Amino acid sequence: MYNPQLETFICVVDSGSFSKAADKLFITPPAVIKQINALENSLELQLFERTHRGLIVTDAGKSLYQDAKYLIQYSKDSISRAKDAMDLQKEVIRIGVSPMTPPQVFVTLWPKIQKHCPEMKFKLVPFENTPENAREAKKLLSATKKAIEES
Repeated sequence: MYNPQLETFICVVDSGSFSKAADKLFITPPAVIKQINALENSLELQLFERTHRGLIVTDAGKSLYQDAKYLIQYSKDSISRAKDAMDLQKEVIRIGVSPMTPPQVFVTLWPKIQKHCPEMKFKLVPFENTPENAREAKKLLSATKKAIEES
């Protein structure tokens, strides 16, 4: 779903050198250099300035670094969600949580849900969202809370 060379790129940026990244990735420095060169060629970007003093991340590299971290995490989350969708266990409630939509309200509701549906289980699923999505999630949660309290 994403270019695996991005993980190598992130490791190089985090490590500050090809050889340190190679150690972390359990591959040789030439293999790391080859992956970075292939990534730069395929993207038609220079991600690093190579100097006799080491590597300097270019502005393009800094931009890609932030986005690549997000893409990789989003891809992993997407695969996790797809696996969850295949889960035939219908007694699991998946609750999306993020720093903007923390699960405190759900935690207070859980005993009431358990009282009505003791076979139900829940799974907290972390995700990133926007302020707009957080407001929508709060509205939905409030409506759910009201429905449970009325039943």
